[in-house]
Amino acid sequence: MAHLTRHAHELLARQHGVASTQQLLDTGLSERQLRHLQQCQDLELVLRGAYRTPSAPDSELARCAAVCAARSDVAIAGPTAGRLWGFRRLPSDHRIHVLAPPASNPAIARWVVPFRTGARHDHDVVERDDGIRITTRARTAYDLARWLGPDDLLSVIEQAAHDGRLDDGDFLDVAGDWLSPRRPWAREFLQALDRRLPGGPAESHPEVRVAEALSRAGVRGLVRQHGIRLPGHGDVRFDLAVPELRWAIEIDLHPSHRETLGIASDARRDRAAGAIGWMTSRVSDVQYQEQFNETIAELAATHAALRRRLAG
Repeated sequence: MAHLTRHAHELLARQHGVASTQQLLDTGLSERQLRHLQQCQDLELVLRGAYRTPSAPDSELARCAAVCAARSDVAIAGPTAGRLWGFRRLPSDHRIHVLAPPASNPAIARWVVPFRTGARHDHDVVERDDGIRITTRARTAYDLARWLGPDDLLSVIEQAAHDGRLDDGDFLDVAGDWLSPRRPWAREFLQALDRRLPGGPAESHPEVRVAEALSRAGVRGLVRQHGIRLPGHGDVRFDLAVPELRWAIEIDLHPSHRETLGIASDARRDRAAGAIGWMTSRVSDVQYQEQFNETIAELAATHAALRRRLAG
């Protein structure tokens, strides 16, 4: 009578209840034992070349692991990779998207969506501890240009830069070799990179949206996550700033900014900034959610007034 070996149990536990045929054979099981375990319903063939334990949940991670176990030439990509990286602003497509070599046929289940391409560097893919091969943060952001509009794409790039400590060179390394009329999204990706502001990566989508709207409204000299030394507060950063005008913009959407202590803390910081010549404009949750266009117009008017004062 066949039983799963200790090594097989450990492997399946590490890989969301999924393993390839070869991986199970490498744990000491024979092909005959695998057939017996399948007949006894201790294992089931989830995809050709990939087994799962019936007790394992049919989760997105398990499906990703199964695809990677069944096909060694594919990597999780696109919206699926974006979800695994925790990216925001993603399309609501919960099929498993994979990057596959040209002329391959990885459509091994209805829920697998292949993108066949030779436009891929070896270092565009990493393998996780759970056996899932996935495109890197930078490559995932590049691929998502096929799905996302300009602002959402820039937001994903900013998040990838923030979470992965990436710079423009990392993104250019992914996209630079693949410019082609057959890949219009590569040009859109590079255009999004060109719109990145100097300074640190944006820490939220509202920061990206406000900055993009201000740029379209004619606000010049914006810097993200601008740091200064503030007496009594140490090193602080502003969400957005125009340093030459000593003007800071804070996006106050976190609930703490609406609480008494948060309001008092913000006021103290604004007074300290004012004491060294910095003006702070704050965008509240209500202004962002319900009065966005009016708020952008007011900020653009403030920018214009500060420019006139500087010139005058």
